[in-house]
Amino acid sequence: MRRTRCRRAARIGAVAYVAATAVGGLLAGAHGPSPLDGLLFGLSQPGLNVLYVFVLMPLAVVFDGGGGAGDGGAGSLALACGLGAAVNVLLLRTVVCFARAVRADLPACRKRRTPAR
Repeated sequence: MRRTRCRRAARIGAVAYVAATAVGGLLAGAHGPSPLDGLLFGLSQPGLNVLYVFVLMPLAVVFDGGGGAGDGGAGSLALACGLGAAVNVLLLRTVVCFARAVRADLPACRKRRTPAR
């Protein structure tokens, strides 16, 4: 029962994080450059970098998007920061699932290991 509450709280926290980052991106894009932009981009890293390298840059090459970085306005900044935060959530979930799998297999590996003589 405790694990269910923990998972529910983790899901609520992940949705709140993604929503807050997207709203922050929308506000930052609507009001122009501000000193809090660095904080916003810091919160959405490394997911924002993964998004740029594996999604946005190939799309720009395919569709010949040679425009500047500020062409999209507030909506594109909110979308980029929100998707970067979503990628961060997925990366963290992957790490947690991997750690759980290793923890589950570790006793069996220790049992199979034979002492070197």
